[in-house]
Amino acid sequence: MTTGPCWFEIPALDWRRATDFYEEVFAITTTLEDIGDGNRKSLFPPGFTVPGSIAWGPDWAPSATGIMVYFDGGEDLQVILDRVEPAGGTVVEGKQPVNATSGYWARFRDTEGNLIGLLSPH
Repeated sequence: MTTGPCWFEIPALDWRRATDFYEEVFAITTTLEDIGDGNRKSLFPPGFTVPGSIAWGPDWAPSATGIMVYFDGGEDLQVILDRVEPAGGTVVEGKQPVNATSGYWARFRDTEGNLIGLLSPH
């Protein structure tokens, strides 16, 4: 049995603001999922590295100190990182080499206060 991440949910205080942020930063279009239970999700598009969503509702609270999610930054994560601040986020740690392996990493805070990472080979 192989284990590993198979789904993620990024909590949001303001669903529309968070959806706009991630669509702009990753240059994607999400799909609304509202199943009538008081929660709303913006589903990342099919083919995204790991499927997931932006989640809003009474049970969702963003956290600056919770689990770290690192997204595939593509060939060069700087392309994505350059979109963070214009979209309303904050770059926390700019692009820098990964010491344990070849490649680069960076971290940013989204519009909801979540700390998110990026990884790329260049």
